[in-house]
Amino acid sequence: MNIFWRVVAILHPRRIFCRLAMVCLCALPLYAQPSSPAANVLGTGPIAGIRAATILDGQWHFHTGDDLQWGESGFNDSDWPTVSLSQSLVEQGVDTYNGYAWYRLKIEPQQLAQFSGFASGQPLSLLVSSYSIGQLDVFVNGVEAGHTRGMTESPSEYQSPPFVVPLNPSASGPTVIAIRTWAGPGTTVSRGLLHRVELGAANDMAERQAMAIGRQWNEYVISNLVLAFLFICVAGLGGFLYLAQRHHPEYLWLALLCLSVAAGGAADSAFGLAIMPLLTYRIFTMFTSRIFMAVTLEFVLHFTGTKSRRVVRGVQIGVLLVPFVFFTPLLLAYQILSVISEVVFCGLVIVLLFRAWRTGKSEAGVMLLPFFLAATADSANIVLDFAARRHWLPDQFASHRFYFGPIEFGIGTLAYTIFLGSLIAVILYRFVRISQEEQRSAAEISAARSVQALLIPTQLPSNRNFMLESAYLPVNGVGGDFFQVLPLKDDSLLIVVGDVSGKGLQAAMNSSTLVGALRNELSHDPATVLNHLNHVLIGAVASPGTAVKELDCAPCFATCLCARIYPDGTATIANAGHLNPYRDGREIALAGSLPLGVIADVEYEQATFHLNRGDRLVFLSDGVVEATNGEGELFGFERTQQVSNESARYIAQTAQRFGQTDDITVVSLYLSSRTAQPSNEELAYSK
Repeated sequence: MNIFWRVVAILHPRRIFCRLAMVCLCALPLYAQPSSPAANVLGTGPIAGIRAATILDGQWHFHTGDDLQWGESGFNDSDWPTVSLSQSLVEQGVDTYNGYAWYRLKIEPQQLAQFSGFASGQPLSLLVSSYSIGQLDVFVNGVEAGHTRGMTESPSEYQSPPFVVPLNPSASGPTVIAIRTWAGPGTTVSRGLLHRVELGAANDMAERQAMAIGRQWNEYVISNLVLAFLFICVAGLGGFLYLAQRHHPEYLWLALLCLSVAAGGAADSAFGLAIMPLLTYRIFTMFTSRIFMAVTLEFVLHFTGTKSRRVVRGVQIGVLLVPFVFFTPLLLAYQILSVISEVVFCGLVIVLLFRAWRTGKSEAGVMLLPFFLAATADSANIVLDFAARRHWLPDQFASHRFYFGPIEFGIGTLAYTIFLGSLIAVILYRFVRISQEEQRSAAEISAARSVQALLIPTQLPSNRNFMLESAYLPVNGVGGDFFQVLPLKDDSLLIVVGDVSGKGLQAAMNSSTLVGALRNELSHDPATVLNHLNHVLIGAVASPGTAVKELDCAPCFATCLCARIYPDGTATIANAGHLNPYRDGREIALAGSLPLGVIADVEYEQATFHLNRGDRLVFLSDGVVEATNGEGELFGFERTQQVSNESARYIAQTAQRFGQTDDITVVSLYLSSRTAQPSNEELAYSK
């Protein structure tokens, strides 16, 4: 039979409707449904049931090939071998074949009269059943009586349901039934395409046809449609969760994953109900299955938070390109690539989930077994069936069918149901957990913002001597940057700018500790202030028993710069590992020193210089210099110097537009005191 179809059936990780694929293996003897032993050359005799019917089991004359004259009632088929429909053709000594074949049967008038007696005077009809995709065309006494959907001038392979044709007896001589069969060139037939022919009253045959179609729905459609509907519901759930938490794209990919499964299920049902031809079905499922694999990998990538993006992207591109090889003459290459891509897909999904589970993500561990079952259950079924048919394993190891009332389903459907249930449970648990974490985070941010109000002044003490401006842009709502501008009694200003390590409430609490100590500091000498803040931060970190348990003994340090500016332009500055300030676009070189909170016994040096009237002194945090664009390029010191003579808001917004990665703080002081020495430009203008 077609090697391509074997590959799809055996290794496809998404086969929700594996039984439909297996039915297409019409050549395999597993699917023969033998009737009871023949009572005569024509049939088994009446069938026990609601109405009387007779199975026309043998002796059918059989011949491969195609000639419409073989449908004529007068054609001599005596040299054709006879076969029984209850056995495979191979078992009866007929070689496998491709394409067309004919079955012929003659019913003598006395035998037909006996059947008419069973029908109680009603007209007789035939109920004809084919094997799966086999297409049939029925002739009675040389006249076409009916055919399956795909049996046209340009035949196509459809899943063929049983159909009823009228049996008009011959006025003179035997009644001849000739059935023309066909399957596509990709299907090698060994079982035979004609499965069953029943003879009985027209009304009885119509009822039996309805029952057969009902069984077909029970076997191939209902459980699969229910499962597809459930996947659509989960897709809707995923879309809703994504709208609720847009920063978690795994919910969106979950919705797309479920939609791809549902689309494949709809195609399987359409094929099983003879709505979609086999070729269209194969192409459609070939692409939807690869889309499913790519989307599943994207879902697992976001679900596990893995960093192996290049590997995943490579596999995604590979599986999406494989179907296009099918349309080239390289069919063997396509078959090999299909097997490789699906094995790599299954392995990669399991590896990603396992690695995430090992790193402490329990949800990934819960998903390991369901994903493995969904990926291997159908393939395991087919392998077990094959081994049992070959008598490599006892028959009890063959795959089992389960029933819920009249509805039949297999292990594959059961595995996907378990997978879907686990998926719903894990996703809802994850959603609730993330919602609770976000609520706690929101409460933490709210508390930190309350603390932040103490760290970032809303109004600056500008006066006739100094014009002050500030800009503060936190990267995640609340950060560790802080600054204070304290007016002193001698009209000087004490300016402190700092950056505490960490984010959120922890950084805000440590910053508030420094600001509280600063406001209670009696000395206003910059070096002395930094020494005191260093001891305060070391003591706060080393002393347990804080109000927030998570902050006890938390490692922390802070960069800090302290400056005292006098109205006459005298400036004294001490630096504890912070960025140097800028004066009129030029960096002021200061002696470097360790940040606060590193070691206790450290001495901070201070430098003194004079500002001229009209000079601008700018203090900023490392969030300006470390801003990074999409190409990974830093804003850097050169760009910082170029904008350092602009307003504080302009500097902060420029760095933010470039690519903010950390809190940005800028404090700008413009010296306007008349007691300060005039600038060179002012002196030149006065002359």
